[in-house]
Amino acid sequence: MDRKINPQILIIFLFSLFVFWGFGYQTVWPFLNLELQGVVISSKDIPSTGAPRYVTDYVFRSSNGKNCTYVAGSTDASLPRSMPVGTQIKKQRWSLFYERNGEWYSFPFVFYSILLTAAVGCFVYALIGTVLFLLSTQRLD
Repeated sequence: MDRKINPQILIIFLFSLFVFWGFGYQTVWPFLNLELQGVVISSKDIPSTGAPRYVTDYVFRSSNGKNCTYVAGSTDASLPRSMPVGTQIKKQRWSLFYERNGEWYSFPFVFYSILLTAAVGCFVYALIGTVLFLLSTQRLD
C-alpha cells in the first residue's frame, strides 16, 4: 500500500521554518547580538529608493574616544532611527533592553515570544505528525 504524507503537515512545517527565519534569525538574533555604547556625534537619514522607508547612518563616540558606525533600519532588529546628535545609547549584547539618555527601552519581546512559541508548536506538531506517519507505514509493511 502506497501512502502519502498529509500535505498540511508539510505546509505547517515550512511555515514554522519561515517564522523561525524571518522573526527569529532575521530580527531577534541581530538585536541580541548588538552591542553599542556611546554618544551620537553624527546622524544622517538616508531615504530608500522606491520605498517609503529610510535608514539612519549613525556615528557614535564611545567613552574611550573611539568612533564606530551603526546603521539603523526600519525593523525591530535595529535601534530607533532619527535619534538626534548628543543622544547617549547603551545596548549590551544578549539583552532585549537598551538605554537611551538614561531611560530604558525594550524590544517588543511579548509579540515575538508569542509568535516564536506558535512556531515551536507548529514545528512540534509537524514533527509528531511525520513520526506518526512513518510509524504507521512501517506497521503496514
